[in-house]
Amino acid sequence: MSSSSHHEYMCPQCNHINALPDRALRNMYKEQLTTCEKCGCKLEVTPADGINNQINIVVAIAGQEYTVP
Repeated sequence: MSSSSHHEYMCPQCNHINALPDRALRNMYKEQLTTCEKCGCKLEVTPADGINNQINIVVAIAGQEYTVP
């Protein structure tokens, strides 16, 4: 797993590029709830190991059962 100070993901609703804090990488393979900085869409973000020591960030729109503080 490669550690970088800058990780980004794209909102599936509006295509805005959001930043992922490094602390989120401590919880690999666990859904984390957040909101898009631009459109406010509720998102489920899951960091995972990728190929060649890269980090994959899986992003999906959160279901209605989730609320983001």
